Amino acid sequence: MRQEAFAGRLWSILTRQTIVIVLVGLTVLFSVLNFQRFLSGENIHNVARQVSFDTIVALGQLVVLIAGGIDLSVGSVMAMSAALTMGLQGYGVGTAVAAALLMGIVVGVFNGLVVTRGKVVPFIATLGSMTAVYGMMLTYTRQQPIPGQVEWFTVFGSGSVGPVPIPAIIMLVLLVVFHVLLTYTRFGRNMYAVGGNQEAARLAGIQARRYLFWAFVMSSFCSALSGVLLASRLNSSTIHLGQQTALFVIAACIMGGASILGGRGSTLGAFLGVLALTILANGMNLLSIFTYYQMAIRAIILIAIVAIDAFYATTVRRRLMRASAIGAHVESQPLSEAQD
Repeated sequence: MRQEAFAGRLWSILTRQTIVIVLVGLTVLFSVLNFQRFLSGENIHNVARQVSFDTIVALGQLVVLIAGGIDLSVGSVMAMSAALTMGLQGYGVGTAVAAALLMGIVVGVFNGLVVTRGKVVPFIATLGSMTAVYGMMLTYTRQQPIPGQVEWFTVFGSGSVGPVPIPAIIMLVLLVVFHVLLTYTRFGRNMYAVGGNQEAARLAGIQARRYLFWAFVMSSFCSALSGVLLASRLNSSTIHLGQQTALFVIAACIMGGASILGGRGSTLGAFLGVLALTILANGMNLLSIFTYYQMAIRAIILIAIVAIDAFYATTVRRRLMRASAIGAHVESQPLSEAQD
């Protein structure tokens, strides 16, 4: 019992307080190590812009995690979206953007159908779609960068309204929309119910497969939207876009309180997780830490937080089983006494 109580308190600290502590700690650390560059207006502006691109993807990933799934295809969808946005500009910017977003929806529908109708585990289904979309992107681009053809299109990714980057404004709007959707609507409550216990949700009359399906559609759409904005920012697309995005946003969501097993998570937590990891990456870049070392550090962080999440889930399951056993024993006590 003491071990379970300790685990509960530990997880409460990790999910509710540590993300804030990590943010403050990283900010102080990199401010001390490289004050002039880290706290410069230009660097803060760049961090805000990068956080915007990743948070948009993380919001879609968050919905999938809440519903009890996982989406590994977000990076490939983002890269393909950027490639279509740049490659189809000859047919008009509107056509190019529409094609990129439609591609994202199609991939989401495919993932949703394979998982809900084909009964394929989300990890395997999205791993397959990740590989397929990446292969199509390599074929479409011929493994070469695609430059932009319309100069004014860069305003959506590089422009600002006053001191606020336009991608940050789009991100804030989506944060509000997703927060309201997940917190104050039946759709959001049912999504948490499906992720927490899919069988119980089904018995309660909730069509679990439908919610999981829409979670994948929302995830791919957000990834495609982020790809459009990132292409606008760079005014080109490359085959290297999105290679670490899935790892990054999954780690960010779990750091922010989501669970790899479903049923938990918040938009604010996902945003704070992205912000923390972005500050970490930005600080390491300013300190000229080798890129491969940065990848290893992020991988270690992901393994650590998934291990903590699994430990907590196992502890909670044992606690519930023990409480159920005690309850059954108490209920059977009067019956035994009456028989005596």
